Amino acid sequence: MSDDSFTFPTDPTSAESQFTQHDLQLLAQSSPESPLRVVALVDYDSFYAQYESVRLGLPPSKPLAVRQWNAIIALNYPAKDRGLKRTISVEEARRLCPDIVLQHVPTWREGDDCWRYRADVLDNLTTDKASLDPYRDMSRRTMKLVRRILPATPAPTIERAGVDEFYVDLSAQVYQVLTERFPGLGSLRNNPEETLPLPPVDTSLDWKSDKVMDLPNVRDPEYILDWDDVVLSIGASIIRNIRKEIKAELELTTSAGISHNKMLAKVASRMNKPFGQTIIRRKCIPTIMPTLKVTSLSGLARQLGQKVVKAFGSDGIRDLLQVSLAEMRSELGAQDGQWVYRAIRGDETGPVRPRSEVQSLLAAKTFVPKAENLQQASKWLRIFAADLESRLRDLDLDSEVPRRPKTIAVQHHIRGRFGPTRSKQAPIPPHVEINRDTIFNMLHGLLKDLTDHGESWPCLGISVSMSNLESGVPTSDPGHRITSFFTSDSSASPRKRSREGDVANMHAGRKRMYTANDAAEDSTSGRLAAASISARAVQGSSTDEQGQQYLCPKCDEAVQPEDVLEHLDWHVAMEIQNQES
Repeated sequence: MSDDSFTFPTDPTSAESQFTQHDLQLLAQSSPESPLRVVALVDYDSFYAQYESVRLGLPPSKPLAVRQWNAIIALNYPAKDRGLKRTISVEEARRLCPDIVLQHVPTWREGDDCWRYRADVLDNLTTDKASLDPYRDMSRRTMKLVRRILPATPAPTIERAGVDEFYVDLSAQVYQVLTERFPGLGSLRNNPEETLPLPPVDTSLDWKSDKVMDLPNVRDPEYILDWDDVVLSIGASIIRNIRKEIKAELELTTSAGISHNKMLAKVASRMNKPFGQTIIRRKCIPTIMPTLKVTSLSGLARQLGQKVVKAFGSDGIRDLLQVSLAEMRSELGAQDGQWVYRAIRGDETGPVRPRSEVQSLLAAKTFVPKAENLQQASKWLRIFAADLESRLRDLDLDSEVPRRPKTIAVQHHIRGRFGPTRSKQAPIPPHVEINRDTIFNMLHGLLKDLTDHGESWPCLGISVSMSNLESGVPTSDPGHRITSFFTSDSSASPRKRSREGDVANMHAGRKRMYTANDAAEDSTSGRLAAASISARAVQGSSTDEQGQQYLCPKCDEAVQPEDVLEHLDWHVAMEIQNQES
C-alpha cells in the first residue's frame, strides 16, 4: 500500500481474515513490514530507586530517592505518591517527606581502583566521580536472564533502549508457537496472496491479567477477531513469563507494552505502571492515537516534534490527523513528513536491532582543583580504563558478534570543555588483548606524549575515547565472545563483585603491556563534542529511534538518561571552580 493511500486498519467486523500467507511468512522472518509483527518493550519500574531499595533491603512501601550531590535523579513510587518530583532539591525532598531515604549513587574516587558506596561522599565533591556501574551490571544480568528464558532457536532479537528498558521482537518465536498450536497454518499451499482462514472459534486468548486496549463497543477482551489478536496474545504470554522470572530472580518489578511495532509498544508500556503490562490491539489504534500528543511518541520528543508543533500549531494528534500527506511533506521535508504522517497513525516500521552500530565509547573528568601533573591525571586514566573495559563487555550483550575498537585517543582540555583542546590518537594493534591494564598503558602513553609538548599543566579536564569498533566472530561460539578480546588465558577467573562494591567480571591475568607512544598520531578533530559524557555509546540515530530525555534542573538541557550522572558532576565541578575563583 502506498503512503498516499494509507488508512487505518479495515473494519474489524470483516467476515474473513484480513491477513494473507505473505503476512504470515513475513512474521516468520521477523520482518518490520509484517502486519502480524509482535514487539514488546519491557521497562523497569523506577529502576535506579527500585534497585537501591532492594539492595538496602527496604520494604516496598518505604519512600526512597536516589541523589547525586544535591540533585534528585530518581524516585520510587512511594516517594512519587507523596508528591515528590525529580526536579526538586534534596532539602525540599526532606521537607515534603521527612522519612524518605536519600541514597547517593556510588562513586569512583581518585586513587581508588573501583567504585563504591561511600558514607563520606558529600565531603569529596572534588575527588569523586559518579558511577553507573551497579545499574549497568543489573542491566547485564537482565539481558543474560532474558536470553536464557527465550529459546535459542529462533534467535531472539533484543535491543536495549537504555539501562532500564529493552525491546524484544517476538515475531519469530510467536510464529513458532502459532504453527505448533495451529498446524494447518504451516501446511498451507504456497500462495502468498491467498487469505488465511480465520482462527477457530474456540480459540482462547491468554491476556486476562493484562490491560487490553480495545474498541469502545467491544466488551469481551477474549473475543477473537483475527490472527493479529492471536499473535499478540502469544507474545503477551511470553513477556508475562519473562517479567515473572525477572521478579523471582532479580527481585525487581517491570512493566511492559506489547503491540505491532516499537512505537506502540513504548506507548503501551506507560499505561499500566507499576508492575503491569498493556496490549495495544490493531483494532484500537484509531481510538488511541487521537488521544496522544505528538511529542509523546518515540522520535518526536524533541527537535522533530517541536518542528511539527510549530508548523501546524498543535501538539495533539487529533488535530494533526487532519493534515494531508502533501502538507506534511511540504512543511517537514519529504522524508520527515512521510514518517510523521505514518507515525501519528500508529504505523511505524523501525526494526528492533542490537546496538551494533555503536562506533565509539567516551569517558571524561573535570578536575576541581585542576590536575597539576601527569601523575595526578594518571589516577583517573586507571578509572577510565576500568570503565571502558566494562562498557566493551556491555556491548557484547547487545550483539551476536563481539566488538573490538581499532583506535584509542586522549583529549586534553586545559581550560575545560569550552576551552582549547589538544588530542592524540593511536591504532590498537590487533594482536593486543584489551583489558584495563592495556587500556591504561595506551592512554598513559598518549597523554605523556601529548603533554611533553606545549603548555599542559594545570589542566581542567581530560577525556578519552575508543572508536572505530569492528565486529568480530559471531558470539554463538562461546570461545569467541568479547571476553576473548580481554584475555586469551582460559584459566583466568573473573573477580566477583559484592552487592555493595567491587567492579564485576574483570578478568585477572596480564599479557604483554602495550604503550601507544610509537603509534601515536596527532588528531585534527580535537574538540570533544561533549566532555560531560561518561563512556557512553555514541550511536547512529534516525527520526524514529530517539530515546527519552532527562531535563537537567541546573541548565534545562535535555540529557540522555545514561549521561545524567556525568552531566551533574560537571555542574558541581563548575560551581566549585566559580566559588574558588
